[in-house]
Amino acid sequence: MINDTFTEVFLKITLHRLCDLYLNKLKYAIVPLKQEQLWHEAYPNSNSIGGIMLHVCEHINRSSLRLTNQQELLKEGFELYFPNLELTPEQVLHRMEIELDAWRSIMNRYLNEELTFTVEHIHELSHLVEHAGYHIGQVIDRIQAQTGVHFEFYKKGLNERFLRDKIEGNL
Repeated sequence: MINDTFTEVFLKITLHRLCDLYLNKLKYAIVPLKQEQLWHEAYPNSNSIGGIMLHVCEHINRSSLRLTNQQELLKEGFELYFPNLELTPEQVLHRMEIELDAWRSIMNRYLNEELTFTVEHIHELSHLVEHAGYHIGQVIDRIQAQTGVHFEFYKKGLNERFLRDKIEGNL
């Protein structure tokens, strides 16, 4: 049995890190980006910013399937899923928001104890946060390199204090 306080805090940290901190950073970062920059490959056979963002969207979707016991719907080859579509930065960001909204809904079902949280979920969600954080860092770094804009998120209040306030319900 998992301690109820731990479960609640862990779920809130995970939820707010992805849906508030990471998403808000992407919202700032995507503003100066042009469509051709979104799909530009930094070096031969590299993944574009758009491809990386869609990869993160797919990872969130796969987490939603796992959290709702629909693993049979998971397809092979996810590690190679970095599509190159002719979408605008706003369209890619919108896809991210759609995936996060669906995932947030599932997470809220766990927080409301409508679904049973297990140790396996700790592994799944920790991996999701780590994987998404890695790729979102890549995206932000590539956007800064292409646009010359340095976002300084901490000055915009997008930092660990912001996250802690969200978790504790102070925002």
